[in-house]
Amino acid sequence: MSSARIVTSTVVHRLTRWGTASVLVGGVLALPRRTRGFGVQTLMWGAIDLMLAAVTRGRDRVPRARILRRILLVNAALDIGYVAAGALLAVRTPTLGGRLRPADARGHGLAIVLQGAALFVLDLIAARSLRR
Repeated sequence: MSSARIVTSTVVHRLTRWGTASVLVGGVLALPRRTRGFGVQTLMWGAIDLMLAAVTRGRDRVPRARILRRILLVNAALDIGYVAAGALLAVRTPTLGGRLRPADARGHGLAIVLQGAALFVLDLIAARSLRR
């Protein structure tokens, strides 16, 4: 089995675990009003993670190691952007014309920071394992 296939399989497995945990925890935290923003955002990220893992798992072909490493590093850079955007949302707490409570905005922002940071670690570890 190629190193790219092994890394892809490992990433899919980790993403599935993280997505499942995010959906479960997010679902529970979305119920109380005081944690609703954090919970909803966590649940949505988890659902997307699970969808990406399922689509990737279903593919017969994986990119070559060099290309896969580049994809993972680009994803890691995007993850940094997610963390920054989430931090901005958490600090600024926009209400979007009264449609969002400041506490919910803070919760959404903090959840984005957490998700971005976790995905950054996942992507960076995988990319590092493909280092020459």
